[in-house]
Amino acid sequence: MEDIDMSQRKKEPIDIYYSLSRLSALDVKWADLFDANAASFQRSHENPFYQLIVAVEGPIRIEAGNQRYTLQSGESLLLLPWERHTGWDRGERQGLFFWTQFSSNPEISLFNNTTVPDLNIVHMEKTELRTTANSHEDLLVIPKLHLSRRRFQLLELFEKLVSESNAPKGYFRFHQTLLLGEILRSIANDFLEQSHHDTTFPVSYITYRKLVNHLNNFFDKDVNRGSLEMNLDRKYEYLCQVFKKYSGTTIVQYVHQLQVQRAKHLLLSSDKTIGEIGEEVGILDSFYFSRIFKRFEGISPQHFRNQSQLPNA
Repeated sequence: MEDIDMSQRKKEPIDIYYSLSRLSALDVKWADLFDANAASFQRSHENPFYQLIVAVEGPIRIEAGNQRYTLQSGESLLLLPWERHTGWDRGERQGLFFWTQFSSNPEISLFNNTTVPDLNIVHMEKTELRTTANSHEDLLVIPKLHLSRRRFQLLELFEKLVSESNAPKGYFRFHQTLLLGEILRSIANDFLEQSHHDTTFPVSYITYRKLVNHLNNFFDKDVNRGSLEMNLDRKYEYLCQVFKKYSGTTIVQYVHQLQVQRAKHLLLSSDKTIGEIGEEVGILDSFYFSRIFKRFEGISPQHFRNQSQLPNA
């Protein structure tokens, strides 16, 4: 894959950035290849969707938001919904560009420019925990204007996207969504590399993920100091420290949360006794199990089951 020598052209200032949630629902509306020499390019355009433009052959001279851009091959421009744009520098030969219109839920947000130099892209979220809801904190940062050093990879993805749009078959919309996600990821990753941001996660976070995975799979067994040290090859004190740092809770507390989570499912989906359910989730003493359950749910296991059986429950 050929890289572009960034020193070979004068770089235009890149001072606008957007953030895209990793959980965004992307929906491609249209995609195509356009010849910038067409007369229609000189007309003013706007639409209710996001629009991503990537130059195949430069130059592409486009004006958007009172700013004029000259795009070279592999350079992308992200336009917001209803952002008016048109071609400029009439009369000069121009190239071709790919474009796609898409929606995003949640919406793409303006990223605080002042935080970009100190951007911390390494997000240690709590989403590894089974008991935590998904979060939109882990954001992709996408420049409004960006010249990719991996233009052939980017253009190949866009070519596939356009092919799906022009010759739809099967689950083409789903495939378009995947391709758009790859295109945006390619731009975001290339921006990170060019910005020289450290994207390496600390060793302690890797240990934390291994620990969470172990607890998720063996919470119903005897999760004790010895078994954790043997399976994770780390001292128990260190494991407790790491878990607290990234999860905000303790190992014991999280194990109890997992046990109660599983117990709630069994209470609603089986006719097992309270004692049997307690044993299945790893708590042999039924009285202790009821106490743990009430601590998290505010009611006893039996009361929880009875409530679920009420007509309006």
